[in-house]
Amino acid sequence: MIPLSRRRPRSITIFAIAFFGASLPQFIGGLFDIPGQQAYLQKLFPPFNWSREWVIVWRSAWLSIALIPIAMVWLSAVRFARWMVTVMALLKLGALLMVLPTMLEYRLIKPLVLASTMLDVFAVALLFTPASNRWFAHKGDVDPAVFE
Repeated sequence: MIPLSRRRPRSITIFAIAFFGASLPQFIGGLFDIPGQQAYLQKLFPPFNWSREWVIVWRSAWLSIALIPIAMVWLSAVRFARWMVTVMALLKLGALLMVLPTMLEYRLIKPLVLASTMLDVFAVALLFTPASNRWFAHKGDVDPAVFE
């Protein structure tokens, strides 16, 4: 882990905020529509009885999963995380582009989904700035608190 006292490039900090912001609409949307989420999850996983509490746990788990790459980039400068986030964002963008004509045809545009995807793409772009490249290349000095 990189010491918290080490300055992070602005692009890395903005990445963390943007990527977290991109994951919030799904989380918040799920919490505002718990009955709809229950019905959806019941169809997806029929053997499990989806109570309100379990829907909240499910949504919270997905938010936590989104925080993992943020921690990998911001706390540890893990190069793999940069590519993992890039692939995730490109898959999300590709899926959106595939369903966008249908969404437009049936007027099913969800502004939060569009905003979330654009925030993901913006966050990924920040991971490839010169300052971010230096961040991933230089892990810093040996931390005296770490013993091998």
